[in-house]
Amino acid sequence: MPGQWGGSSGYTSASRIRSIVEHFLALPTASQTSARFADMWSSRAVTFLDVEDLTYIVGGGEGNTAAGWSSYVYRLYGSTRNTSSGTVRGLSDQPYREFLTDRTDLQAATSAISGVTDVAQGQRLYQFLVSTVIAAGRYTRGSPHQEILLAWAASGSSAAPSSV
Repeated sequence: MPGQWGGSSGYTSASRIRSIVEHFLALPTASQTSARFADMWSSRAVTFLDVEDLTYIVGGGEGNTAAGWSSYVYRLYGSTRNTSSGTVRGLSDQPYREFLTDRTDLQAATSAISGVTDVAQGQRLYQFLVSTVIAAGRYTRGSPHQEILLAWAASGSSAAPSSV
């Protein structure tokens, strides 16, 4: 069935963002500038065409959009929610709770970037990556923290998790 596996618009967006984040974090610290990140962010659809395949089906009745994929990721980490009934059966995972705390701490420590434009979301992600408020190394490759961050960045601030 087309569109259920890798290449969905939501996962494609997140995969390109993953490529940007990993490339950016591999740069020497002196090269991790806002101008460099803005250039990478604005050209991600052209520069980062090769995306990894999604290793699972976007489930839980979510659509193949960035918001659908992020909702699925938030449910994976946000609680032990029963995807068919929607009931919450337990506390959210620690990476999810830490992400929410990091988002709140970052907003308090920096001048909050308002707006829902793509540029504003890229600026918020950049602040997230270079902040000294957030524990160093928390959002490394393959970690649950990074998967949550990528889902948040791909979907934009309108679909950002607020609570469990």
